[in-house]
Amino acid sequence: MLKVTKLLNILTIVMFAITVVLIGLFVFGGELPNSQYPSPVYTDELIWWAYILLALTAIAAIAFPVVKLFSNPKQALKTLIAIVGICLLVLIAYSLSDGTIMKLPGYDGPDNVEGTLKFADTMLFTMYFLGIGAVLAIIVTEIIRRVR
Repeated sequence: MLKVTKLLNILTIVMFAITVVLIGLFVFGGELPNSQYPSPVYTDELIWWAYILLALTAIAAIAFPVVKLFSNPKQALKTLIAIVGICLLVLIAYSLSDGTIMKLPGYDGPDNVEGTLKFADTMLFTMYFLGIGAVLAIIVTEIIRRVR
């Protein structure tokens, strides 16, 4: 177990170092010549690194609970309840979202369509709910800690 922890710590430090280097290149690496707007030279590399980190995070977020599920079957019910709760939260956010086309003078882009607007609203409502839930959880935890 110690070797896995040490390996994960080294991996975290390496990923952090790569991120710092790429951000440094992005900020101080200059700008593309002859571009209409200021565009840093290393934008693509930073975006690809963000994609890689997102993919690793998604894999870890799915893999670790699945492994934990098989190693501790009693937790399966709690995990299932949490997944159902998140699905219900997203469903409620979707039902609250509005897909009405906006009247934007001078904009004829492809993103002002019902599906995109409904998706954006769903994500915003979901983030609002999760943010409120996080604040409430912090408050309730502190109250419980003080009462004990």
